[in-house]
Amino acid sequence: MTSGSRTEKQVLEELSKEERDLITRVLQIERAKIHVSAYDATEDLLAAVKEIIP
Repeated sequence: MTSGSRTEKQVLEELSKEERDLITRVLQIERAKIHVSAYDATEDLLAAVKEIIP
């Protein structure tokens, strides 16, 4: 790792609560896709974003 590089943990710690909530929701949707074949997450992802950023 070169100097000036940030770890994933550092990047996550710098996010706002809203940004962390959005990432959490996106990951929940992505995990759900694993269990359902031919899943189109577009609407779920848009809904998650609109919850956080009206």
